[in-house]
Amino acid sequence: MKRSIFFIFILSFLFSQEFSNGPYGENYFDIAGPFAVSDLNIEIKGDLNLDETINIQDILIIVGYIMGNIELSDSQYNQGDVNSDSIIDILDIVNIVDMILNPQTPEWNFENEWTGNETFILIHYDPSVSTSTQLWLSNNKAELLETSPNNIHYFFISSRSQFESDVQIVKDGFDEVLDDLSTEEQSHWKSHLHFVNQRSSQLDNWLSSSLSGKAVLAIDSFQQLRQTGYLGNPTNFTGTYLHYLAHEALYFNYELSEFRTNDVFDEVTIFDEEIYTGGWASTITQLVDFPSSESLDSYSKMEVELLRGCPNSDGNYDDVGCDDYDRIAHLYMCDGMCFNDENDNGSIDAGEELTNSQSECETNGYLWEFNYDCYEIARWITPFDRQPHHLTDISPFISSLYPGGQKLIKFQESGWPNSKLTLKLRLHEDATLQTPKEIFTVWNGTVHFNPDYNENRPLTIFDIPENATKVEFVAYITGHGWGSAGCFNCCEFCNSRHIFTVNGGVYEFERDHPTASSSNYCMQPEMISQGVIPNQYGTWGYGRAGWCPGLDVDPYVTDITNYVNLGEENIIDYEACRVNGNSCVTAPTCQGDGYCPEVAMSSYIIVYY
Repeated sequence: MKRSIFFIFILSFLFSQEFSNGPYGENYFDIAGPFAVSDLNIEIKGDLNLDETINIQDILIIVGYIMGNIELSDSQYNQGDVNSDSIIDILDIVNIVDMILNPQTPEWNFENEWTGNETFILIHYDPSVSTSTQLWLSNNKAELLETSPNNIHYFFISSRSQFESDVQIVKDGFDEVLDDLSTEEQSHWKSHLHFVNQRSSQLDNWLSSSLSGKAVLAIDSFQQLRQTGYLGNPTNFTGTYLHYLAHEALYFNYELSEFRTNDVFDEVTIFDEEIYTGGWASTITQLVDFPSSESLDSYSKMEVELLRGCPNSDGNYDDVGCDDYDRIAHLYMCDGMCFNDENDNGSIDAGEELTNSQSECETNGYLWEFNYDCYEIARWITPFDRQPHHLTDISPFISSLYPGGQKLIKFQESGWPNSKLTLKLRLHEDATLQTPKEIFTVWNGTVHFNPDYNENRPLTIFDIPENATKVEFVAYITGHGWGSAGCFNCCEFCNSRHIFTVNGGVYEFERDHPTASSSNYCMQPEMISQGVIPNQYGTWGYGRAGWCPGLDVDPYVTDITNYVNLGEENIIDYEACRVNGNSCVTAPTCQGDGYCPEVAMSSYIIVYY
């Protein structure tokens, strides 16, 4: 058997996470409680003659060994060391006698086996549940093991009266796959594939009720109950594929690597399970107090955590409450602006020298309006009917926090329904990194990608302080829409090139989207491992222009320090085109009978000193 992919998950930390004592629950994202189940794959020690039965013959062999009359193979020695103290002695004989007199079904115990570094997926055979039969009878067993990381456990359990034969047949199928693997891989999977020789409805633990009505149930490395999404082909919406469960295992590992860390950071909570009602162009805002400039100077790294949960009718996390489409989500940091409070009509009083300081503004009797001068500091694309959780490095946007004090944070998801929103900022001190201090807007907003696109993105003049030590161009650039016939699937599914020129050609750099025409880029294991929420209920597999459904959009960062003039005016220009083979051609003309191509872009000059 050819094994083209075998993911090995290496933990970035060495400690184990303690088993949580609850409170336990049965809703998604609740903490999973203890359970023990029988497992046909558990190795029973004491079987020295390896006949799969423990009896007097095994005792005679171990007595012969202790007396020096018999030599044991490595396998026999392992079987004879029943209490795992690395010595075969009278205590092992006592244990074997007890096992003969008081036989017990070997069980796999969740709490005893818990390390906090592994994840668990239970596959439940219940013909009354949609897709359960197809999943149970799937012939993708080899693909499941090929795609899976090493820290996943799979459990197979049946609800039928003939549960014993159901589970044995599945085990036999996996045993055939294991025969083609290396000895090391066989040993690994025999300890991570569990075949439960009990009927699910007769379990004496919480799994009995939690598995009812489900084909699959998962437990992540944080001991939380999780869903596993749609296991069919996202291109033609057919089939039910067992190996798609490995997608969930890869995503759980993304969360494990991102959210469990030994790093020390200061956390600013913006929203904590806040219900966001959503809708078109709907926003949710929060006034937040940030540290002073002096305190901000100590931070050089900033991350944003976002959990967009979907409340069901009971207010619990559930994919069923999520939106059916991929939408753009934005996070804005707003400075605010000083207005004349006398006419109260929203116009700036040009007759007064208004200040950028809130305290001075209010002291002089003016109105400080927070919802102005807003910078898009983070962007995500929502998944189809699933609940994503991301941690994104947005360090350049520490600059948007200056000069500290109270600022308005605004979150927006156009078209998304209710969300159970958790949003936090992590501020890190890292002496090896510089602190970004100033931010200047270049091009913001969404513009149609058509022959007039470049005219709508005019060149920009910007000043750089003399004491600047580093200058970056930072942008979010994503393509959307596909227009009518003749639009070449732009801008969502076509490759567009974005070309930037500094100071008349002193430096030129570009950004393009070559994977935008791929039919499966976003569903590749490598992309799921980077945070694409898998097994969505839509066309999540296709590559897009600078994004994937259910993924955070990383800021595009280019260092332009060596190409700008400190203490002087600088110019940055920009144009974009559609990539056609090796050529860069004019953007297409939309006929107006579809979602016309457009580019959503927020770009900034970030200054360090």
